[in-house]
Amino acid sequence: MTPSPRDSTARIGAVVLTWRDRVQTVECVTGLLASPAVTRVVVVDNEADGTIQDAFAPDDRIQFVELSANTGFAVGVNAGMKVLLADEEIDLLLVMNNDATLPVDDIDRLREALAADASLGVVGPRIVTPDGQRFSAGGIVNRLTWGIRQPRPGEQPDFLTWACVLLRRSTLETAGLLDERFFMYWEDVEYGFRLRERGIGFAEVADAVLTHAVSSSHSRAGSRILAYSSQAFRHFLTLHGGATTVTGLARLSAKVLLTLAQGDRRGAAYVRAGWRLGSPAPDPAYPAINALP
Repeated sequence: MTPSPRDSTARIGAVVLTWRDRVQTVECVTGLLASPAVTRVVVVDNEADGTIQDAFAPDDRIQFVELSANTGFAVGVNAGMKVLLADEEIDLLLVMNNDATLPVDDIDRLREALAADASLGVVGPRIVTPDGQRFSAGGIVNRLTWGIRQPRPGEQPDFLTWACVLLRRSTLETAGLLDERFFMYWEDVEYGFRLRERGIGFAEVADAVLTHAVSSSHSRAGSRILAYSSQAFRHFLTLHGGATTVTGLARLSAKVLLTLAQGDRRGAAYVRAGWRLGSPAPDPAYPAINALP
């Protein structure tokens, strides 16, 4: 497959997912619309109350999808991508966290990376924290211990972090959308595994840099984060654990014990609750997750 000359001028539609974060969402969308390549932005507002949409001046390039519940990451992002996939003028889809910024030139670098290599279906920028520390653009998964580490220089990651990814339309048509049985966490790891199974390449574009205020929404979720992560990990093991599922379950058990040892009984209860919800994981995940105390 040879890249088309059209690839270098491909039109980008962006999805920005937000939850109770008006200020950073406005900053993120404003930065995206500064790029001539970005022709549409779909803002998906989880548990919407109207305050996000009210923060924007009228602009035909912005569309809002207001969801009545906190649907989590996969359902929210999928809602935005479905809107863009229905628009035949959109060639590439950019998914981006609302608490992140990507300079205009770096949007172009991501697009150029896809144009230059037809084997790539998804690319992501290098991710740094606001103080300049490198965070993660992806990771390597240890299939025995199920730990995740940073790729070494030149090493192909097992997945890209969906804090920011640029995807071809054809990638989504071939590999599908995110698995909505994940509420939050591990959905991007699962997508990387799915891409590998289908022979679709993906890569970090090191000279494109995203600044990400890591976990800015997580502080508002508190200890429930432990339920999100254990539910997601348990579901991931069902899909991809294979013979080493048992070590993954041991990892979850150790998490319960460690949390108890730290005196966090509530946190340990959330780990156990997420573990139960992850097998089998409800489809979609969010009604059961939101029902947790």
